[in-house]
Amino acid sequence: MTDIIDHMIAYYVAGPANDLEIATRWYPYGELGLIIEDKFSIATRKFGPKVRKHAKEAGKTFLDAMIAKGAWETKENEYGGRMHQFQSARFKDAVREQQAGDPIIQKAKADPEYWDKAFGDLVAQAT
Repeated sequence: MTDIIDHMIAYYVAGPANDLEIATRWYPYGELGLIIEDKFSIATRKFGPKVRKHAKEAGKTFLDAMIAKGAWETKENEYGGRMHQFQSARFKDAVREQQAGDPIIQKAKADPEYWDKAFGDLVAQAT
């Protein structure tokens, strides 16, 4: 992962992820990927297009980690594919765990201007 992706995930987990609710129906992975990509894009839009362009990769990385933690239940469908169902309580537990252990989030808690400075620096380094 890149530093921008790491910071996007930390930013999302530190704030917007706390409000995530997804209907508890079964979704194919591709559809979930689009939903989470959109959530990342919206959450990071204030940092500009050079950050937002990484929303797909950040969303996929986040989704894969949350599936691995059980935040989405997974089952095989009759056609050999996998379907995923949002598990709100498990998701909230996984988010709280990540909030407590992520060093980027800890830095942001100590400095109210951290996110703007960090994304500004990361974009400047990438150009």
